[in-house]
Amino acid sequence: MTDNVVREELMKQISEEIQRVSASKELSKVKSLSRHDPKKVAEVLYLFSTGTSQTKLVKKYGHSRQTIISIITDYADVLGKFRELSGKIAAQNYLSLSSLEEDLIEKVRDRMDNDPEMEVNFRDLKELSIAKANASREALTARGETTSITTDRKVYTQEDYDKTIEEAKKRIKIAKDAQVIENDES
Repeated sequence: MTDNVVREELMKQISEEIQRVSASKELSKVKSLSRHDPKKVAEVLYLFSTGTSQTKLVKKYGHSRQTIISIITDYADVLGKFRELSGKIAAQNYLSLSSLEEDLIEKVRDRMDNDPEMEVNFRDLKELSIAKANASREALTARGETTSITTDRKVYTQEDYDKTIEEAKKRIKIAKDAQVIENDES
């Protein structure tokens, strides 16, 4: 499947889902962006399913945060289906960049072998490597495979707390009972 075919399939599924939700809201006489501006809803769903964050949708595309939240809530049940297709788009973008990187590396190797005056440094491939890393991250995000950071918190029991308090009281008592010895060696 080409990138455009996958994109068209994703937009087709989004449009069908908008029609379904819109019809449901119409029957209930509920005010809904799906009924009044389906193109805006389709744009938000497409961008969100391809890994664009809510904050970026608000800042870059000028949508209100409440609008974004409302759309995502209305379509929460089908976002996974959209992400599956958008993951294919992201994967294709990543593979395309990987292929381009391989071609550039091959050209650089060839030039290094045939042009003794060529100077190569790490910056030559830096921008492409960054783009490839971003594409990889976007592919994982679009597929819902982002990593999460977890913290490991130690749980203390009442017994641990009581023991710590008791030890602190002992140290305070020892400090109070200690004799002050003056040193007259000045």
